[in-house]
Amino acid sequence: MILSITRSFALFLAASIAGGLPIESAAASDPFPTKAIRIISPFSAGSPPDTFGRLVAQHMSVSLGQSVLVENRPGAGTTIGTKAGAAADADGYTLVQANATLNYAPLLYPNAGYDPVKSFAPVALVASWSHVLMKHPSVEASTLQELIAYAKARPGKLNIGSPLGNPPHVLAHMFAMEAGIELNQVTYRQTPQIAADLIAGRLQLYFTAGQQAISMIRNGQAKAYATTSPARDAALPNVPTMKEAGLPAMMVGPSDWTGFLAPAGTPPAVIARLNAAANEALESVEIRERVRSLGWESTASTPQQFAEFIVADARKWVPVVKAVGLKGE
Repeated sequence: MILSITRSFALFLAASIAGGLPIESAAASDPFPTKAIRIISPFSAGSPPDTFGRLVAQHMSVSLGQSVLVENRPGAGTTIGTKAGAAADADGYTLVQANATLNYAPLLYPNAGYDPVKSFAPVALVASWSHVLMKHPSVEASTLQELIAYAKARPGKLNIGSPLGNPPHVLAHMFAMEAGIELNQVTYRQTPQIAADLIAGRLQLYFTAGQQAISMIRNGQAKAYATTSPARDAALPNVPTMKEAGLPAMMVGPSDWTGFLAPAGTPPAVIARLNAAANEALESVEIRERVRSLGWESTASTPQQFAEFIVADARKWVPVVKAVGLKGE
């Protein structure tokens, strides 16, 4: 009987194709996903956001029952990979990992090729973190206010390093603007070199985050002035917030983050499935431990909450980028 039904369906299928009869594709009724999912990472391979994104992707693949693969496409202040994600088919099989540069990179690179809001459907925010203003021990200023006075007496003499176009770069300019000081801005394409130059004394200042700051402090390689977080970091209880240090305008809360976006037009049901997989991944012991080791924060979010977060983040950074006239290279 089964053979008879199968043969009848085969004959019907052949006749339908030959006669041009409309047939609903079997794939169309299959639950999402039915094949591997790609996440475009606009970050360098091995960087903290990229490494964390890969870890979340691995856990998502278990929940989704399909491979979730990460493809690195760095360059032009994350705009190359982000543009590729915006141009992908809106079917949920291509996502892009984003960070705080999402909103202001188009100001630095006019040919970025995407709109931060219109080009994407937010999926899930997976982590956020604040930055710490670090100094080389040779700088003769113990507090933030002493540093500001020190810098005013030496305009343009203090070197502050930052990765071009990334949040520490914007923070460096924001700090100089809010403090009313002139710093020598030194930009880098490779983040690890910045910490090396600070430790070597070629740089005097650097906004860094999480584990890197903790490691340099514990090893006596650098000292901290203040953190941009709204409350003291549990891992750095002796480091004041920017508000406590006397510069409340620099207490910007999470100064960077990472999350997943889908191309605009991706079906809501697909977004919901991906969101659930990402949130489930964040509950894993491995990811919780990684978040803690990095000094980051991670909580589950809905697509709507992530969308609202992105809008709020734009209000925070876009005016600063415009005010200081930052440009990409």
